[in-house]
Amino acid sequence: MPKTSRHIGTFVSAVLLLTVISQIIYVATLSGVGIVEGWPLRSTIWTIELLLFTAIAIASFVGLVRSSEMQLGWSALAVAGLINMIQSGIGLSMFLPAAKAGEELAPLMGTVVAGSFLFYYLAKVVLGLAAVFFGLWLFRNVKGLGQIAGVVSLIAGMIAIALNVAAVRLGLGAVPLAGASGAIATFAAGCALWWSSRQAE
Repeated sequence: MPKTSRHIGTFVSAVLLLTVISQIIYVATLSGVGIVEGWPLRSTIWTIELLLFTAIAIASFVGLVRSSEMQLGWSALAVAGLINMIQSGIGLSMFLPAAKAGEELAPLMGTVVAGSFLFYYLAKVVLGLAAVFFGLWLFRNVKGLGQIAGVVSLIAGMIAIALNVAAVRLGLGAVPLAGASGAIATFAAGCALWWSSRQAE
């Protein structure tokens, strides 16, 4: 990776890992908690994630311009950031009003949630692609442990792609496996990006 993109790679990898941490906190604290009851914490986490995804999108566009070797990986991260911004925005702006609309408008809430999760799954697919692209770069350009990390990232990305493509078709019932695989792929992509950023000459 060129020197000009080394710092941006380190930054984006750190932000990716922060999004994984935020997802773990979300699941650990809000699993099974209603939209209205858990809204203060839920909206706080989603706001933080929205800012993180915005940072990923902006910084990844910079990385895309500066790096001639990993344009597919940077493109995937930029697109994933944009999709996640949409998904977080739907949650922040629509979930609470839809939840308060009452039982008679329950189908509206279902529609909003389904739309949000479609973008959630799609973002995980694209993050899986990023893990694949950065993993391939590591495998081809770094020896030893770097190659092993590249293979791990590649496999994690492929699993996330497969499960989340299926989830786009299956809907909400696929959340646990698809979400977990996406989080693992995000972690792997972050690690692979960090490792590749260390290779700047």
